[in-house]
Amino acid sequence: MSQYDLAIIGSGPGGYVAALYASRHKLKTCIIEKDLTGGTCLNRGCIPTKSLLYSAGVYKTVKDAASYGVEASGISVNFGKIMSRKNDAVLRLRTGVETLLRANKIDLVKGQARIKGPGSIEVFGRSDIDAKHTIIASGSYAANLPSIEIDHKDILSSDDILDVKEIPQSIAIIGGGVIGCEFASLFNTLGSKVTIVEFTERLVPAQSREASKKLEMLFKRRGIDALVSSKAESVEKGKSLKLSVSGGKMVEAEKILVSVGRVANIDCIKGTKCGVREEGGRIAVDEYLQTGERNVYAIGDCVAGPMLAHKASYDALVACDNIMGRRRKVDYSNVPNCIWTDPEIASVGLNEEEAKAKYPDAKVAKFPYLASGKALVMGKNEGFAKIIGDSKGAILGVEILGEGACDLIAEAVLARTSNIAIADWARSVHGHPTLSEILQEAAHIFCGTPIHSV
Repeated sequence: MSQYDLAIIGSGPGGYVAALYASRHKLKTCIIEKDLTGGTCLNRGCIPTKSLLYSAGVYKTVKDAASYGVEASGISVNFGKIMSRKNDAVLRLRTGVETLLRANKIDLVKGQARIKGPGSIEVFGRSDIDAKHTIIASGSYAANLPSIEIDHKDILSSDDILDVKEIPQSIAIIGGGVIGCEFASLFNTLGSKVTIVEFTERLVPAQSREASKKLEMLFKRRGIDALVSSKAESVEKGKSLKLSVSGGKMVEAEKILVSVGRVANIDCIKGTKCGVREEGGRIAVDEYLQTGERNVYAIGDCVAGPMLAHKASYDALVACDNIMGRRRKVDYSNVPNCIWTDPEIASVGLNEEEAKAKYPDAKVAKFPYLASGKALVMGKNEGFAKIIGDSKGAILGVEILGEGACDLIAEAVLARTSNIAIADWARSVHGHPTLSEILQEAAHIFCGTPIHSV
């Protein structure tokens, strides 16, 4: 039996970050991984989708070159090369993670893990592992619909869609959340006819109503149909796929993508007799990420909170600090949400509706991209930055819709995490011309001192 200070189940952005952090604090560490190193994010999520979206963005920019005074001709998409570039990026990053694990003397054990009891992990086909502490970082998998069977050929999951060989002429996307809207943006840019079927009343419903409706309007302008308040009921197969939608509607498409969220992977605790238990489909933990078993922690998608890679990495550091006696509670109030549609959407804290429901005196200040010099010269003037604050000028939330939103939100996260007052934010000097000035301008508006707005 192999013995470790820390054993980690799963090698995604929660698991491998925990391993590296623990190892650098002198804990003898191993990772147990049944699949590819790097988890969903690196292999079937964040990295491959952003690679595809970036290639699509380059294509769109070149197509629009004439509007910048640049004449270009003979523009076409080599989808095989786009996919090859995506695969190369994934392989390079996965190799990088494995190199870091080796360099830090972290053992990578391949196999399916199951917790047998306190300090004991069974790895099927291998000898058991004994560890003083365990972190479960087992991630999640794509959810299914009971009425529509994914056949991995024409009716696809978000994993399957990353390996299609050709750009579909038409695609119906069931689910208008983050993943569904990102793929809608991607395939629309590459020339597919895209239809989104969303059960709730609006796209990306976790965002503010204004951002959701703005995205829907921009999608419609680009030719993306969004059927909101609609339920996907069944699929009829033939020369094409016919998707029946509530209200007697029918959507015909070459491919269907089922993108209805993700489900926590908690197989490693099934059948266990220790104190690790399930709650609402996820592993139950306290505010220190500790399970009912004193030396077992759980992080990332398999516990409560947003299913985001950066949240998993944050959890990893908190769990390791608690294992090492540096008591820390989790706080997800400053975890940013990033959506890589075109345009991007990013937010942190409360959205406008949430803030006004909780704080009757909440105030909203908004600055449009249209008034930004940098956005104008980039030809990216759709969108806004919105700061929501309380009567004392504390930041309740920030939402950005527009070019570079997913990078710009980091400034808002830092400001909110550091308890910077909106008045002080307005006084901070931002480089000119930059997109970051949009946030400073919104802060000025909040304080009643607008500069580049009426």
